[in-house]
Amino acid sequence: MHSYPFCWRTGTPLIYKAIPTWFVNVEKISNRMVELNSQTHWVPGFIGEKRFSNWLADARDWAISRNRYWGSCIPIWINDDDPDDIICVGSIEQLKELSGVEVDDLHKHFFR
Repeated sequence: MHSYPFCWRTGTPLIYKAIPTWFVNVEKISNRMVELNSQTHWVPGFIGEKRFSNWLADARDWAISRNRYWGSCIPIWINDDDPDDIICVGSIEQLKELSGVEVDDLHKHFFR
């Protein structure tokens, strides 16, 4: 037991800090998701009718970005000089074309 939260992987203290995060506005489309779910054939049926449908009805906005250690990075580049200039990198090949660097592991926990 700890009086302060520690990382179970490293044993180091966790630091709470506000960081920029990208969200999907799930609440805006929740009703439509429930409607479409009712047209889905679930086996067993009660999963879609009860558990999943209830989850969709109560769904809240979803944080899709995570810090580098706990999740995969979002492959989006934003031009610092023009914030409207955004590229979503779709493949390792495209990343190589854009950066000139060949990457073989997109999920490393560190950068060189």
